[in-house]
Amino acid sequence: MRYLFRHKLLMFGLIIVLLVSILAFISALTGGYASPVSNALGNIFKPLQSTVVRLSDQLASVYGYMYQYDALQEENAELRKRIAEMEEEVRKSENLNDENARLRKLLGLSERRRDFVLDTATITARDVSNWSSTFTISLGSSGGIQPGNCVINEEEFLVGVVTEVGLNWAIVSTLIDTDMEAGAYNFNTKQETVAEGNFDLMRQGLLRLSYLSMDGDIKNGDLILTSGIGGMFPRDLIIGTIVDLQSDETGLSAYAVVKPTVDLDALTQVAIIKSFEISE
Repeated sequence: MRYLFRHKLLMFGLIIVLLVSILAFISALTGGYASPVSNALGNIFKPLQSTVVRLSDQLASVYGYMYQYDALQEENAELRKRIAEMEEEVRKSENLNDENARLRKLLGLSERRRDFVLDTATITARDVSNWSSTFTISLGSSGGIQPGNCVINEEEFLVGVVTEVGLNWAIVSTLIDTDMEAGAYNFNTKQETVAEGNFDLMRQGLLRLSYLSMDGDIKNGDLILTSGIGGMFPRDLIIGTIVDLQSDETGLSAYAVVKPTVDLDALTQVAIIKSFEISE
């Protein structure tokens, strides 16, 4: 629309210039004396001369405004582009800072837990189905990873277990996956139990704590840790906290719903425990 308006203004200006030129040409042909034709045209156009000059100034002003407007638009577009680029650089810097912080914690984990033989890996892919909760890591058998290796994060929260290994990759089933099962205990009551995946709970990001005594002093907020029974998981890895209590299908025992402490969606790096000292 702006370009159409500009085009009309330009045509109008050219018509005015053409008319003025015709008058000047006729005047030149008559040796400076007005002819009857030029007198007639002069009577028509002379009153318009001041208007022509004024309109010409206005046309120049409008055209200059439009030129400046286009220049400002281009400048604004360039500024928006530069701002977007700077925001992207800030996001990348923040992500790098977060990644470095996690790596430092993972290195610190090796110092804290000298009873663990650890290696670190990056998560390269995630399962997107509703039938399992798994992800792929960047280490495999060439890095000494084996099925059954326990996986944790930098804060010693239980993440899951390695269930399939390739040469330079491995699949980890998380602690909420339906195939997951770990000996556990209630830190508050010391009651031994089993933490296991459940299909319905998995889709909510939760897991089940089974075989609880009906008369046990269990309550929401109790902390659940690995018991070390079975030898697959070290003792005292944090699993999560109880968020609900239910009686099982038989009505003879209870089960609890546990919310994992680890944020599975936020994970980018993990630690794989290749071996550990078994606590008696």
